[in-house]
Amino acid sequence: MKAVILVKKNEPLIVDDISLPEQLFFGQVKVKNIISGLCGAQLQEIAGLKNNEKFMPHLLGHEGCGIVEEIGQGVNKVKVGDKVILHWRKSSGIESEFPIYTWNDKKISGAKLTTLSEYSVVSENRITKVNNDICNNFCALLGCGLSTGLSVVNNEANIKFGESVLVLGCGGVGLNCIFASKLSHASPVVGVDISIYKQALTIKNGGEFYHIDSLNQLFDKYKKFDCIIDTTGNLDLVSKCIPYLSEQGRCIFISQPKQNSSLIITNPINFFSSKGLSFKTTQAGGFDPDVDIPKYIKLYLNKVINVDNIITDFYDLDSINEAVAKLMTGTSGRILIKI
Repeated sequence: MKAVILVKKNEPLIVDDISLPEQLFFGQVKVKNIISGLCGAQLQEIAGLKNNEKFMPHLLGHEGCGIVEEIGQGVNKVKVGDKVILHWRKSSGIESEFPIYTWNDKKISGAKLTTLSEYSVVSENRITKVNNDICNNFCALLGCGLSTGLSVVNNEANIKFGESVLVLGCGGVGLNCIFASKLSHASPVVGVDISIYKQALTIKNGGEFYHIDSLNQLFDKYKKFDCIIDTTGNLDLVSKCIPYLSEQGRCIFISQPKQNSSLIITNPINFFSSKGLSFKTTQAGGFDPDVDIPKYIKLYLNKVINVDNIITDFYDLDSINEAVAKLMTGTSGRILIKI
């Protein structure tokens, strides 16, 4: 099968044929992939920022949609022919061993879930069955980007009517946070990004837009924010925004910062307000696939969610390096890879 392979950090990805495992391990599922998302996490992997260099070469991708082709022993959650969402968060089912693929007569790792390949061998607890008529693009985004945005706002930020939200970074995850905040009737909802190209996307998803160089104008207009959600990992930017948290302010970190970077808090005495401030890191907003996917599908079917405002680009598997280059420009929303 054809697959995307990360061989060395900061080098172009390789698309090549690899061999699937001859036999599925206990709790594994073989999925024929339909479509996969491309996430900022892949940029971190390519740069070796996820402590993954020692595992190279390895496969990539952690959100997608596909059809079950084969199940291993012990699997009872899905059957052959089922349509499934592939997600990196654990759900019910077996946590299987890592699959082992073969490339150029060498064994390479595939992790519990990868999606940037024609087929994937995944743990049973990394997939969730959905009806065949649910949109493939929507299913792929539920694997990470959309589910993270919705879950962060609903579970971690706990946005109340009329609260103000500042989202740092207007990429795939940031746009979903903006959309989810508007869904929660937050006001205002403001997105900040380094790319002026994100302005139209931010507005389309219900937010106001400010360029990163316009922070002074932003805080002149809006003195305080009840919640700051960071999707950039840029602690210098976060440090500049923290003083503008309200008395009940929450700062939530989604993206991992670079190693040895520092968060600077000036005048911390101001944080001892009557209600207290909080700082929290999150893993996908506590997204629970078993609980949350049915809720989010219901919203989609009732036309509350529209992923067309978030998806900006489609590429095929052979064009993966073009897709990565586009993602690095900061001009895209969510990029999908058609398998």
